[in-house]
Amino acid sequence: MKTKQFFSKLFWLPISSKANIEIYQEQIRQLEWNAIKHFIPKQATFLDVGCGAGYSMMKAYTELECKVQGIDPEPGSHGVGRFTEGLWKERPIIQGNAEQLPFPDASFDVVYSSHVLEHVNSEEHALQEMKRVLKPDGVLIIGMPTSAMSFVALFSAWFFTTHISIYHFIRSIGSKDMFLRFIRIFIPTSHSAPRAKYIAYDFFHYRISNWNKKVGTIFKIKRMITPGLYPYPDYIQWFPLIKKGRLSSSVFFICTKE
Repeated sequence: MKTKQFFSKLFWLPISSKANIEIYQEQIRQLEWNAIKHFIPKQATFLDVGCGAGYSMMKAYTELECKVQGIDPEPGSHGVGRFTEGLWKERPIIQGNAEQLPFPDASFDVVYSSHVLEHVNSEEHALQEMKRVLKPDGVLIIGMPTSAMSFVALFSAWFFTTHISIYHFIRSIGSKDMFLRFIRIFIPTSHSAPRAKYIAYDFFHYRISNWNKKVGTIFKIKRMITPGLYPYPDYIQWFPLIKKGRLSSSVFFICTKE
């Protein structure tokens, strides 16, 4: 039994515990929050599109005295706080999606969205909805992953989960999933799944120039911010968080309607 437990522990060693995922992800979100919070007016009406468990809402409420509102397809299922009961009990979050925001036109001083646009069904519709609910003199703060993050994801998967992928492939031999399991040994799933199948999509779609074009078609971009490079919170942290380097895992755009 001890031998079995030892090998089981070794097998899952590269994968972070829920407690560590919480710690690492909060460090990442804090890095990004510090990079953009200066663009949020105090006591503003603040909408977080794709708010997860409400971490950025909590920061806007406690640090900037904002009147906050969140919307998410599956509230509390992702982001900082998903593993922590009572992280912030005052969470005004409703269920919904970015393409159909259930708010009147020109409702918010600030529309904020972090690591959401790459997951929606229609990026254009989501951006148009964010523009609709933003006040004429309001500010959109939107952040997405970059190609640098995709390379970190690929190398992390190769380093830390190849043995797991091989194990699942062996167990799938003879099943209809066998070929897919074999492919995933070498090519991980896209971060935008199920919208895209493989990580190759991410390398091209997450380019900063691509995000700049998509956001800039609908909003006027005032500033672009690259907070820093960081490892995935789901795995052993194989390099330290790097602030404002040449490479960044995410990019944020500060935008206005006109």
